Amino acid sequence: MINRNEELQWLTSHLDRDERQLLVVYGRRRVGKTTLVSEALETLEMQSLYYLCDQRGSAHNATQFASHCAAVFDDIPPNVDGFVGAFQYLKNRVDEPCVIALDEFSYLVEADETIPSVFQTIVDEVLADTDISLVLLGSSISMMEEGVLSYESPLYGRRTGQWELAPLSFADMQAFFPGSDVDTQIQAYSVLGGIPAYLEQFDSDHSLLANIETHILSKGAFLYEEPEFLLRQELREPATYMAILEAIAAGATRVTDIANTIGKDASGISRYLKNLSKLALVERETPVTDPDGRGIYRIADDYLRFWFRFVAPNRGTLEQGRTAVVRDSLADSLPKHTSQTFEIVCQQTVQTSAFPVDCSRVGRWWYKEEEIDVVGLDSQTNTLLLGECKWTTSAVGTSLLADLESLEEEVRWQGDDRTVAYTLFSRSGFTDELETLATERPDLYLYTPKELAAVFASG
Repeated sequence: MINRNEELQWLTSHLDRDERQLLVVYGRRRVGKTTLVSEALETLEMQSLYYLCDQRGSAHNATQFASHCAAVFDDIPPNVDGFVGAFQYLKNRVDEPCVIALDEFSYLVEADETIPSVFQTIVDEVLADTDISLVLLGSSISMMEEGVLSYESPLYGRRTGQWELAPLSFADMQAFFPGSDVDTQIQAYSVLGGIPAYLEQFDSDHSLLANIETHILSKGAFLYEEPEFLLRQELREPATYMAILEAIAAGATRVTDIANTIGKDASGISRYLKNLSKLALVERETPVTDPDGRGIYRIADDYLRFWFRFVAPNRGTLEQGRTAVVRDSLADSLPKHTSQTFEIVCQQTVQTSAFPVDCSRVGRWWYKEEEIDVVGLDSQTNTLLLGECKWTTSAVGTSLLADLESLEEEVRWQGDDRTVAYTLFSRSGFTDELETLATERPDLYLYTPKELAAVFASG
């Protein structure tokens, strides 16, 4: 397990407490929930039991769970009439602290709306006088939030902690490519994103394009059809969702543009986008200075963005085994694809404690045709940070700074009562003139990818 130390410490510290726990761990599929909980259970000096729920309903899963418990205790499987009976059996067989982890609990909630009430009974009555703790895991974020965490859920107020497991940041994913330079790591992040199960597929001893051809473009590879499997498992009408994601990947970011691209009415697109947002596959982005303003949509997962940009439109060619053709064609477009991820990496840099300007909110800004890649705000100090990112083969000069400074008055935030700082990020470094200027101006900060890595390492 790589770079989940904070999450592991949180989980083990709760489960080590004298009081019994009801913990909720949730997050999108493949993000590493099972690995995290399995690692925690192995470190605990107490009995534990892990059960993976399936989609065959609560009655079937209760029977299977009871049988799984019986196998652990070397018993004959008991006859149970549901999860209450299964936990009653468990209670009668356990006389010491114990942790039960139910994976994909969201399957139970989705199939049976009474499950939250059933587990309220289990927590309040069956396990009331025991040292049996529960960890509920789920990949359907909306099901876990509505069925377990929301105020309307019967389980509301019972949980003792919850953690939404997010994809790895760039700083964390670097450990998957320890021998690679920062440029290659950023490119790999633009292809695979921060999902551990995807990052594990690439071999850091091979080139990026070789990895893409072997592990993404080749029929039969784990990543080749992963987005399709993901959408079919989570959503009805997967074809419509795939069309929407392909449209966004191709540059349609507003509802009307997406609707026009896929040939549907704009009024019917919103619910699809809402469902994709619940799965953390798409996110609505607004200018950082106007969080309630009109937004655009972007694919939140870099691998899906890559797949729908380069794989989906070329499935016919790839099905014929002509992977080299697609590999060579995408090589020319990869820098533009990577440039969007580079902006995200730069935004993550600004959010670290090691960055010299404190920012409580970071994102992009745009108005009409104008756009700024990185804008950081700090309301306590009235500080405005403006930044631009360039993933090019040419050194950045003073003209980019001048362009950025010319937009400062267009950014409406805190009026004139603010302190403004500037930061430039460049793959290929900076001209001597700009480097000299930065030594003379305390409000100007310059970063190459190597220097970004140093900030992450110290922050």
